[in-house]
Amino acid sequence: MLGLDNGMGNMPGPTSAPSMRGPSSGSFQGHPLSPAGSAGSKITLVQAAAYGATMFGSAAMNNLWVTYYIRYFSQRITGPWFYIGQFIYMVWNALNDPIFGWLSDRAPGITKRRLPAIKYGGPLWALVFALAWMDIGTDVQTSSFLAGIHFCVVLCAYDGLLTLVELNHGALMADLGSSLSDRTRLNTASAIGAVFGSFSSFFGHLYWNPADGVPQTSFSRFSAAVALLAAVAFSFSAAKVAVEEKAESAAEKEEKSRLSPSVVARQLYRQHNLGIFTLVSALQVFECTFEKNFLSAFVDLLLGDQPRHVRSMIISTSFILPWLTTVLIGPLINRLGLYPVIRSVMLLKIALSLTVLLLGHGNPLVIGLYAVAARVLTECICRQSPVVLADLVDEDKVLNMRPKTLSAMVMGSNALFTKPGESLAPMLGWAIINSNPAHDPSSPDPELQKLLFRCLVIGPLVVVSAQLLLWSRFTLRGSYLKRIKDMVTARDLEGTAAPSFTDSVNWPAPMQDKGEDAAAKES
Repeated sequence: MLGLDNGMGNMPGPTSAPSMRGPSSGSFQGHPLSPAGSAGSKITLVQAAAYGATMFGSAAMNNLWVTYYIRYFSQRITGPWFYIGQFIYMVWNALNDPIFGWLSDRAPGITKRRLPAIKYGGPLWALVFALAWMDIGTDVQTSSFLAGIHFCVVLCAYDGLLTLVELNHGALMADLGSSLSDRTRLNTASAIGAVFGSFSSFFGHLYWNPADGVPQTSFSRFSAAVALLAAVAFSFSAAKVAVEEKAESAAEKEEKSRLSPSVVARQLYRQHNLGIFTLVSALQVFECTFEKNFLSAFVDLLLGDQPRHVRSMIISTSFILPWLTTVLIGPLINRLGLYPVIRSVMLLKIALSLTVLLLGHGNPLVIGLYAVAARVLTECICRQSPVVLADLVDEDKVLNMRPKTLSAMVMGSNALFTKPGESLAPMLGWAIINSNPAHDPSSPDPELQKLLFRCLVIGPLVVVSAQLLLWSRFTLRGSYLKRIKDMVTARDLEGTAAPSFTDSVNWPAPMQDKGEDAAAKES
């Protein structure tokens, strides 16, 4: 597993050099990134809006996809085809992130190397999303093979294009700015875009027909309209998010020619904080996917006696509130820092889960409120992942003295270990939902209801408890994080010579442990 072989991820001290050197001086040749390229600069309003537009398109489509694709295809394919498709998807989903990340980081430029993926991949993603809801194989007995092939192809095509767009969109955060305020502003812009995009989940539930074996004509037409809006948003984002930048320096070209995927992989996988966060993310992705994929089914089964518009409101609120929370806690993160805020959210989620577990599943109001609150807290942690990953990109840049960030590769390497959860979660949910074939919402099975309640409460409780233990070992915070950011800023200032790693540096406390000695011996 990433970086867990030593205590501090091979962090160099005053006398231990990193495994990959830049220019002989040990300092970076200056290159303006964007607003972060000069001291005190900020992300412009147009850039922030363009950055948020990508997340608008992503949220508008993906909220519908994760909520309904399993329910849609479960009416058209048999169990073996579902597991075959999910297994193929799990392998492809894990591998495409580092592949696309490597290709993106190898492209010339800083911010503009990310744009083709959004400009061309975004509209293509929207097209696949619109075609996914075609009624192929509505008669399972005669057309299961055709429906199964449709399921596998759509699943892999959708995920490949989603990865291409979102990986490059996430990498842009590290490329556009290095300060916490700039990154919080970009994350807030993403959240605002996603809030508007998430309204698709409310209307989607109104157009969705829960009866088995019926054509989803209205839902398909609505999805096509959503896809068109998303394509327009992607085009706007690609046109306005980047800024003017200089051509690649000689140092950047030399570094690129020397790096290979195996070298970068070894450097990344020895980093302690990236390893810890990857474990936290793996648990988070599994839980987020499970909740998003099956919240609609769970609500229908547990609250089947409630009016349809009430259930629709619960589902749509669970998608919108997390993004609103991301916007609201932005100032708090700027003031307190990211680490204590995420830790507080984890503690709050543990307290909430224990409370509901004691109250039991007999109260529909409690279940509905908990379903929304748990989704908000879970997604609140998920929504801060891009900022944490951007900080890890900074750490990687400093540790390995890179003239240019490898932000897409860092995020792709993280996804290599976290993305399998996006297949394992649906498999588990499929097995639970189909554990009793008589799961008609109009007459729910009491035993199935108890099982779903436990999944809804105990599962998140176990996950967040493990995350809290792991998060306590994450050291990219406080004075150490400030030191990393200061060094990144110094190297990003054009014409400013930053201190070499071999210079005498007073490292912060988190670095002074046995891991440093081990790193020195290894190097």
